[in-house]
Amino acid sequence: MAMATAVVATLAASAVAVMVQGVVMGAEQDARRGQADPATPYTAGMIGGEVSGGVLVTEVAYLASGRWAAVRAGLVMLYARGLLEAGRRGRIGRVGSSPRTGEPLERALFASLLGWSGAREVGQKPRVLVTQRELRRGLERRGLVRRWWVRALVPPGLAVLPGVLVARLVSLDVIVPQVGVLGVVACAAGAVWFLPRRTVAGARLLRRLRVDHADLVAEIESGRARLGAWAPERVGVVVALYGDAAVVAIMPAVARGAGLVDGGRWTRFIRHNSDRYGPWTAEAMSEIDRENPTTPF
Repeated sequence: MAMATAVVATLAASAVAVMVQGVVMGAEQDARRGQADPATPYTAGMIGGEVSGGVLVTEVAYLASGRWAAVRAGLVMLYARGLLEAGRRGRIGRVGSSPRTGEPLERALFASLLGWSGAREVGQKPRVLVTQRELRRGLERRGLVRRWWVRALVPPGLAVLPGVLVARLVSLDVIVPQVGVLGVVACAAGAVWFLPRRTVAGARLLRRLRVDHADLVAEIESGRARLGAWAPERVGVVVALYGDAAVVAIMPAVARGAGLVDGGRWTRFIRHNSDRYGPWTAEAMSEIDRENPTTPF
């Protein structure tokens, strides 16, 4: 019984050690960032769109709210560069040539805008999805986002396996139920630790960025912000950190007209029978086809 109790205690101690290790690793990463360039604040850089620590604006958006947030931040920066225009029915189109100084996701979005498309629709194009996967891998290498297999395998393992082991040991009268429950609870706490998409370091980075950009939010709320003079990266990082509220505050007409709040409308190649839907629908579909040149091939 003493040996079984020691096993359960070891499992509990391991779960606690995993959580403590995550906190320590996050603190060490922040310390390394500070030692690399202690004078650099956590503010939006104006060169290459990088935020302090080499994190891009679209990476901040991905870290904050996922793939759609990264797409929206990229589209906002494209619009701030004058390379995007809002059309009717919540669709967007590109203007000019691809931005040479833009971020990789910006360039992928611009290249994928062939004809008028919805904001969420262009975010599902193959080139954009590939770039988003690269963004996520970069965040994973920095320890800001957990890898998908860690979130998929570790929590179920910590939640199920210790319970099965403890139930077996209790049924054999090797340990008392109280000790088994303690071990299962500790392992379940360790499983919850791995559920969030962001790591401790990623959550801490977002908090620091929001604190450091609070003055920009205050300028917008007070009406003192000269939004026309803001660099695209500054607009993008505010949208990345504060989401829908920032988009509506900075560019209200574009936010709704371009579908940056609700995602816009999807453009699909659909043939309608005018005899069934009537002349108005047929005329409307012809107009949409003219504005959105598509092909079934």
